[in-house]
Amino acid sequence: MSTGTTGFDPRKLARAEVLDLPVYSPGKSPEDVAREYGIRGCVKMASNENPLGPSPLAMEALARVLDSVHLYPDTACLRLREAIADKLGLGPENVLVGHGADEIFDLLAYAFLEPGDQVVVASPTFSSYELAAMTMGAEVIRVPLRDYRQDVEAMAKAVGPRCKVVFLCSPHNPTGTVVGEGEFTSLLADTAGKCLVVLDEAYVEYVEESESWDSLGYLRENPHLLVTRTFSKIYGLAGLRVGYALCSPGVREILEKVKLPFNVNRLAQEAALAALEDAEHVKRSREMNSRGKRKIYRVLEELGIPYVPSQANFVLVKDPGGGSLFEGLLQHGVIVRDGAALGLPGHVRITVGDDEMNARLEEALKKLSSKGSW
Repeated sequence: MSTGTTGFDPRKLARAEVLDLPVYSPGKSPEDVAREYGIRGCVKMASNENPLGPSPLAMEALARVLDSVHLYPDTACLRLREAIADKLGLGPENVLVGHGADEIFDLLAYAFLEPGDQVVVASPTFSSYELAAMTMGAEVIRVPLRDYRQDVEAMAKAVGPRCKVVFLCSPHNPTGTVVGEGEFTSLLADTAGKCLVVLDEAYVEYVEESESWDSLGYLRENPHLLVTRTFSKIYGLAGLRVGYALCSPGVREILEKVKLPFNVNRLAQEAALAALEDAEHVKRSREMNSRGKRKIYRVLEELGIPYVPSQANFVLVKDPGGGSLFEGLLQHGVIVRDGAALGLPGHVRITVGDDEMNARLEEALKKLSSKGSW
């Protein structure tokens, strides 16, 4: 029996802005490289994952709740919201938990953006901000980086009457640089009563003390501020997808209206609760990152390869070979992120690994250098 679907073209029903959206590319996995290049035994230093893995406490929590996955999770994530709020000195009414921070960006777009609106972002920056805005048909105003830093003053000047959201990322992905407190407070003052300011702090736990300042102290007096953080990086739970927003109760209530029910699964909630309490795992992760970053710096300096000093768990490196570094490292079994995919052609972004991964990277870089690859 015919279903009547012959000749059906979904593109005729889709919104024009959706048809023009790029598809997010996460970079290559070891499985991709084995399939496409026939290279096996690669180390992945491309996605800014914690090489130490998840907290042992989180693993224990996962084991305890495996037999309850037939039950729906708490759609309000109340226990996790309370734990986050208690740790950060806020109230649970200031916390919204999402399926990764990426869902928070989507919720912001669903709730606040429509065709004709504008958002302001640095260029380049984490692509999810733009993708969320473009999905709703909003115009993206891109402000170029200056010396690998977000030009916050220029971003403030780019805020016009149609702007609804300004996205900042600190530490910035993909450069690893941070926003200064002074320029941040100026931006908040300039945008008060005009638009939302979203500060994405996915890597904030890696920031060195000399560069650190408390963004959350500005929430009470700036209801147009929303801060996002994640359990995907230093907490090592990227595969479970848990992020959260810190914001005014009014903004949270609006976002709740467009959030899917049961958006964060039971396992993810329990693992995040346990990880939040494991200060020792966070300390070890910070120490491993600091040690590994210094080692990568030394190798790059020894080989004369320019890089951007980073406050995150990755290092942006300028390709001395004019575009060959990504492929060269790949051929030696080290997967890094091609800067062209991140809006920075002529660069690669390298995740700081554990001692073994960093040693593989050093060996590969020295082999490429000895062959005169640049």
